[in-house]
Amino acid sequence: MINRRKFFRCRIKGFKEATLILPAEQDRVYKVTLRNISGNGLSFVSRETFMISEFLTYTFKFNLEDEDFELKGCIVRKNGAEDRYTKYGVKLVPLSVKEESKLISVINRYQTKQYRDDLFSKD
Repeated sequence: MINRRKFFRCRIKGFKEATLILPAEQDRVYKVTLRNISGNGLSFVSRETFMISEFLTYTFKFNLEDEDFELKGCIVRKNGAEDRYTKYGVKLVPLSVKEESKLISVINRYQTKQYRDDLFSKD
């Protein structure tokens, strides 16, 4: 199998809540649950229904490893419901080199911490 992704996806354990803001609708705010994240995309689940469009940019606010992020992106994929939740795939708006570096560094730190916790919890 060939990996076509530029960045690896890091699975988010548990329920990491994020705020999704749709500026086109007078800053309409939704709570969503992050599933995974990478340097150029993320996945979330929600009971709400969102449009798939590369012309509709959402803002995603969340905290990961005590770092606050505010990323913009458009929904490019929607998968069927899992227990009334729908899974969405988001392509992030290209980040500056500094923002991308910070995001990847925090993702690496998060993944290392999760791996270490898994490793030592199996005793």
